[in-house]
Parts: sequence; structure tokens; C-alpha cells
Amino acid sequence: MPPTPPRPPTSLVGGGGAPPTVGGGGGRPARAAMRRVKGWGARLICFAPALPLARKLVRDGADALIVEGAEAGGHTGPVATAVLAQEILPPIREVPVFVAGGIGRGEAILAFLEMGASGCQIGTRFAAAEESIAHPRFKQAFLRGEARDAVLSQQVDPRFPVVPVRALANDASRRFSAFQHEVIARHRDGALDLKAAQLEIEHFWAGALRRAVIEGDVENGSVMAGQSVGMVKRIEPVPAILDELCGQALAMLAGRARP
Repeated sequence: MPPTPPRPPTSLVGGGGAPPTVGGGGGRPARAAMRRVKGWGARLICFAPALPLARKLVRDGADALIVEGAEAGGHTGPVATAVLAQEILPPIREVPVFVAGGIGRGEAILAFLEMGASGCQIGTRFAAAEESIAHPRFKQAFLRGEARDAVLSQQVDPRFPVVPVRALANDASRRFSAFQHEVIARHRDGALDLKAAQLEIEHFWAGALRRAVIEGDVENGSVMAGQSVGMVKRIEPVPAILDELCGQALAMLAGRARP
């Protein structure tokens, strides 16, 4: 008999008989980890930033994929949402595919649905919703932000890689480049070896997301936001946001029906 899979954490047990859903992130999940999740009877959603990886994830058992473009907030890749959608949506038909990154209006949702997406993942609009636990100053930063304010973290030396993160420009992001130069100079002078210098650079952002989201320090924290932040005009309840997005999509459809 095959070994009995370990029991899932209680937080993964769905209510009402619905199977739980587990979302993967932060790199390609190991095949063994995917098998373990599937052994719990859970549905597994994985990020697919490229077509070859999308195909592999489907072969390994992913139940759905998220295609997230460079316009997204937080950790993101180098390719635009529209390009990834064109590459991945037509050939991947075995599982639902959701599109994410820079989506702030219903017309964009409709466009991706017509391309073959099963839906869209939207973060930035909802991060500033009334129900969001984010600090009021974090939400106000979204209301002030424009698309060009949501910038990627900058890497000044390829020997010291920086994971790209999109966030609103602030004092911390402006200090980060100078801090990297300072640490690299200490490495060049022999005060820090390569590993120690890399750790110092990485430590710069330690706890930065919590500082911004929970503590409300929007100048020294990481105010992660997608480029759709310029479309966040009001702090609204989630139902109102959903109504607006659906209304925009339906209005676009209705407009096509007119002679």
C-alpha cells in the first residue's frame, strides 16, 4: 500500500465540504511538496512567470496558474503582464489561468477574459479597501500615488543581487542605492567579505513591509504597490470595488452591442 500522506495543517481544511486551496509563491515549488499538498486533497495554485515553467507545473499537478507581470506590486518579474498573457494563455488550456499585475479597471479584466483567462488577481485596489488591515497612512499613500511612483528596487552591482520589489518611492528607497554603494565600498576596502556584504544589503529591508503596513511608517518602510496604484482614488468597501470593476466590464460589453 502507498504511504498515507501527512495530515494537512488545520488552517488548510476547507469548510462546507469544499476542498482547501493552497497558493504557491516565491519560486518553483518542489515536486515532492506539490505531491504532499495534493495528497491532502487540496487544490494547488502556482505562479508561472514563463511558458516552459507553466507547462512543467501543469505536468506536476498544479490545478491552476497565476500569470503575474512586472507591473505588479511586491516581488515581481521582468516581463509585462500583457506579454506574459499572450505567451501563456493560448497554449495552456488544461487548467484555469489567472492574470495579475497592473490591473485596476474592469475593462482590463474583460480583455484578459477574452484572451482566455479564467479570471484576474488584483492586489493593489484591495490593499486600500476599508476591510484591509493596513494602517490608514499606508492606504493614504496609495491615494497619493501615481503609476510612475511604483518603482522597482534598484541593484547597483551584479555581484550583490537585489530581488526586484515594486513599491512606492519614499525615503527608504532613495537611501537604498546610497546604502548599497557604502556597503560595496566597505567590501572593496576589505572590511566585509562578499557574503557579509550581501547580508548587510539584504538586511536593509528586514521588517520593512511590517513597518509600512502595520506601523504606518510609509517613509522608512516598504510600501509595496503595483503600477495600478494611480487608479486607487478612494478607500472603499470590497463590495463597492467589485461592483465598480464588474460595472466597467459590463459597460464595455454593452457599448459593443450598440449599432
